[in-house]
Order: sequence, then structure tokens, then C-alpha cells
Amino acid sequence: MLQGHVNRHGEPVVPLSLILRRRPVQVLAVIDTGCNGYLSVPRKLAQQGGWRYLGKEVFEIATGQSVEQPVYLGEIMFDHTRVMVYAVGTNAVDVLIGTRLLEPKTLTINFQTKRVKIV
Repeated sequence: MLQGHVNRHGEPVVPLSLILRRRPVQVLAVIDTGCNGYLSVPRKLAQQGGWRYLGKEVFEIATGQSVEQPVYLGEIMFDHTRVMVYAVGTNAVDVLIGTRLLEPKTLTINFQTKRVKIV
């Protein structure tokens, strides 16, 4: 089970370890139910962390625009399990968890108590 919280911006966040250069680096990741991929990470983290570049893919963002972004193969620790994931590299600073990573899980967000739970 993973536990997190709703931050001051109203975003549900949980701790996540990115495996960068074979070492775990803990970050707070925002749960993004509008993203149907596994993960979105700052491009520089993926590059500096030694994640394998797979090429570019076109994605439709919330505004309806299409953008071309690099895709990487990386490794994370998610809910005490080491997992290989496809990650979109972005210019953003946040790490986002998409719904593909959450498929086998149950996500509970209580905005009143500001608690997040993934089981």
C-alpha cells in the first residue's frame, strides 16, 4: 500500500522512487488521471538517470494540441515492487503517474482529509 496526501495545490501526490543510475531517488509524484500512460518525467531526469531513449511519440494534450515528446524506458519502485515503465520526457518539473501504472490498483483520494491511498 502507498500513502500520500493532497498538496496545497489540490493535487494528489504519493512518494515514488525513480531508479536513476541504479540508485533509487525518491520524489513526490502527482497522480494524473488524465494521463493514460505509465509515467511522465522531466526529460533531464530521464537523460541524466541513464534511462533508455526509445524515440519520439505524438501525444494529444488537454488543449487538444498534438505534441511530439521523447519516450524512455526506465525503472521505478512502485508500491514496494520494482517495475519497468515507459516514461514520457517533458520540460515540466513534476513527475506524473498515469492511469496505466494504476490499472491493477485501487486509488482512493479523500479531499476532505487530504489523504491518498493506493492499494
